[in-house]
Amino acid sequence: MLKSLAQRLAAPVVPFLLLAGSAQAQAAGVCPEEPALQNWTGGGNVVCPCFVAGEEAGSVLTIPAAHLPVEILRVGIGWGSQFGGQPNTLEDSVVIYEGGLPNPGTPLFTLSGPQLTDGVINEYDLEPLPGEVVVTTSQVTVTLRFLNNSSIFSPSIVHDGNGCQSGKNVVKAIPGGWNDACALGVSGDWVTHIIYRPMNCGGPGQTYCVSSVNSTGVGASIGYLGSTSLAANDLILTCTGGPVASPGLFFYGPNQIQTPFGDGFRCVGGQILRIQPPGTFDVFGNVAKVVDNTLPPVNAGPGAWLAGSTWNLQYWYRDIPAGNTGFNLSNGLALTFTP
Repeated sequence: MLKSLAQRLAAPVVPFLLLAGSAQAQAAGVCPEEPALQNWTGGGNVVCPCFVAGEEAGSVLTIPAAHLPVEILRVGIGWGSQFGGQPNTLEDSVVIYEGGLPNPGTPLFTLSGPQLTDGVINEYDLEPLPGEVVVTTSQVTVTLRFLNNSSIFSPSIVHDGNGCQSGKNVVKAIPGGWNDACALGVSGDWVTHIIYRPMNCGGPGQTYCVSSVNSTGVGASIGYLGSTSLAANDLILTCTGGPVASPGLFFYGPNQIQTPFGDGFRCVGGQILRIQPPGTFDVFGNVAKVVDNTLPPVNAGPGAWLAGSTWNLQYWYRDIPAGNTGFNLSNGLALTFTP
């Protein structure tokens, strides 16, 4: 019979020296990537091999609100064994949740079949994968889900061994569900990290107004990539947190307002102009629209984007599962254009 998870995690630990994973090249994008976001600070300790298949362990990480929304570029998991030198291990998955304790909720992203090397922080590059891993909330939980039952010689996830910070470390037990790892006797912070970049970099673009909760349980968030330079003509409008496969449309106008409309708020007033063609949220709840400023309506007429002008943008989208008016909107985005 398996011991309780608290009994298993109370076993002694042995010192462990972590070796950093190989450096990754910074991906192209207007926003630079931020330093690794992590809770751990020490050298590392190997926990007892105490997990069973299907259990999870990981960290609750807090992203600065000013950086949101962000794209997660890479995920790191510290992995080690009691005696070292064990063969590479294939585990179930690395899982990212858009929430924290007491229950992180439904997975936002799952990387299946990670291979882990004993004695290092194994780093996984998410950028080559289809779609962006976009987070719109301040708390994100990153876990390793185990495929294998452990033995005394098995490698496992490691912690830093210098104190466990409450609310920042999780274990999903079988049975028992989600737990604060500190309450189970873990004596350090799990060695996991994320590397991300903000999707908006301030300056010429500022969000305003509010979005309301949609059928996915979050509000849709508008943003942009590229720049507001008319000469560069590289602006990409984005919206995250929407219902999968639901169609929608970016639109813009001269005024900032906030008035109830549909299941949300209209944040754009004055003469409204649509940016064609419509878009559709992908399987990650994201949509992106490349805007060619050499085409109408943005290149001519009362809606022209001129150097020094500021326009307010928003995304309208269908949301039939919400069961109210059948549509909702993102928050607003004010963009100031440069030559």
